[in-house]
Amino acid sequence: SGRGNSGFAIVYTILIALLMIFFVPISWFSAIGAFLFGWSGYVYVIIAGMIASVLAFYIAKLFREDVIRAINKIYYRKERDISLEEISMQIEKHGMGYVFFIRSMPFIPFSVANYVSGLSSVSLRPYVLGTFLGLAPGQFITTYFFIKAVDIRQNPMGAIMAALIKGGYVLLIILWQRKSKYRTKE
Repeated sequence: SGRGNSGFAIVYTILIALLMIFFVPISWFSAIGAFLFGWSGYVYVIIAGMIASVLAFYIAKLFREDVIRAINKIYYRKERDISLEEISMQIEKHGMGYVFFIRSMPFIPFSVANYVSGLSSVSLRPYVLGTFLGLAPGQFITTYFFIKAVDIRQNPMGAIMAALIKGGYVLLIILWQRKSKYRTKE
C-alpha cells in the first residue's frame, strides 16, 4: 500500500483533483483514499476536492458558454428533480448557505456543483467556505465507513457501526433536505 509514501500521496492528490474537474465522482476517491492511505486519504480527498472546486469555479467563469453546454449535457443525461437553473438561482439567493447545502446533499454531483457555482454570481470566499464545510463532514464519515469496511474480518462490529453511522448521516441529510428552506419543488 502507499501508506507513508509522500510522493505517491502528492501524485494521488493532484491526479484525483484533475479527475474531479472532468466529472469523475468524488465518492470513488474516498474509497480509494481510505484503502490506500487510511485516515490520510481523507485529507488528500479534501485537498483534492478543494483544488478541483476552485479550478472548476474559475474554468466556469473563463469559458462560460462552453461550460454551460457541457454541464447541461452531463447533468441532464438522466432525469432530475431539480433544474440547473433552480440550483443557480438558489446559489445566487443564498450564497454560502446553499453551497454548503448542495455539498451536503447527494442529489447534485460534486463537479456539477463546482461549475454551476462558478457560473453564478457567488464570490470565491463564501463558495470555498460553503464547499469546505459541506465536504468535510460527509467525506469524514465516508472515509470512516471505508476504513472500517476494509477491516471487516478483524472487526465486524466496527464495520457494522460504520455502516449505521453512514446510514444515519444519509438519513439526517435527507430529513434536512425535506425541512430545509432551500427545498426545491419536486
